[in-house]
Amino acid sequence: MPENVTPLTTEHLRSMRDDIAEFRAQMTQEFSELKQRFRVQEHHILGLKRDEVSTAEDITALRHQIDGLLDRLKRLEDRAAH
Repeated sequence: MPENVTPLTTEHLRSMRDDIAEFRAQMTQEFSELKQRFRVQEHHILGLKRDEVSTAEDITALRHQIDGLLDRLKRLEDRAAH
């Protein structure tokens, strides 16, 4: 009987090794896919940050223009009042 157990044990170990190798390959594939998806998301986030900076620059420029117009309007009103 012991001579029958060794081949059976070896067969089970090989089967387990193959299952582990298959699982490892599958996890490696999925991990690679996740890394790629994260890279895409990071790219999108960087694009949003770039857009946010651009919008802030536009708002700042508009505020300066509005401030300039308000100053000019105030000067005109002061001239008209005198």
